[in-house]
Amino acid sequence: MPLITLTTDFGTKDHFVGTVKGAIYKELNEVHIVDISHDISPFSITEAAYVIKNSYQNFPNGTIHIIGVDSEISNENRPVAIELDQQFFICCDNGIISMITNEIKPDKIVEITIQNQNDNKFSTLEAFVKVACHIARGGLLEVIGKKVDQIKQLFEIQPFVNVDQNQIVGSVIYIDNFGNVISNISQNVFNNIGKGREFEVIARSYSFKKIYRKYNEIVDFSIPIDKRQDDGKKLALFNAANLLEISIYRSNLTTVGGASSLLGLNYRDNITIRFK
Repeated sequence: MPLITLTTDFGTKDHFVGTVKGAIYKELNEVHIVDISHDISPFSITEAAYVIKNSYQNFPNGTIHIIGVDSEISNENRPVAIELDQQFFICCDNGIISMITNEIKPDKIVEITIQNQNDNKFSTLEAFVKVACHIARGGLLEVIGKKVDQIKQLFEIQPFVNVDQNQIVGSVIYIDNFGNVISNISQNVFNNIGKGREFEVIARSYSFKKIYRKYNEIVDFSIPIDKRQDDGKKLALFNAANLLEISIYRSNLTTVGGASSLLGLNYRDNITIRFK
């Protein structure tokens, strides 16, 4: 049975998500639909890129991903269908997929042109749904558009390394539900530039001289539970996506706050690593 995922910035208050699902079921009698997220910040292609990059690998080969973020078709925002890493991605060519294509070359890229065959106003998501259902039936990408060689690259997800190779300047690309602040500095870049040297991570007025492997590594389990005071401690670690993250241990945005609120870190703020 075909599997189609949805990632959008629609939220769940309005009818849009239900409309898309209804359109898919109308086209296909048997299909699985999985919601990855509908809470992407409006028009945030960087957020969408992070979410897609860290979710698609858990789906089986042949999965079709519809990405409805910054998805209004225009001359500068063309719709594309991409075969990549044995899966399919349908979105606008706005850089969302570039976080994956930095590591894996697409097998095929097609600019979707079927919307041009309709004289009436043809909504972006109607085009995306029709393409997804076409692929789910085993249809070829060439039928729904013309082959292209390149897609837009999202350069802001790449950190800057200075000439002397002693400083990495990254930025915040995502803030998760716990208020954890995720940067664009990967563990590979850190290792390649740092080469085992001492370092300091600087985020606003806060600094970190150690990077943990997991959150509870900050806890001294030899201390009795009733005497520990670890909740609320700030730490830096490489997360499951192998990206540098600034966190508050056992944070809660609705009560004590998270790294984003307590440390004053926002989207696109700089995070710098200096090596000695």
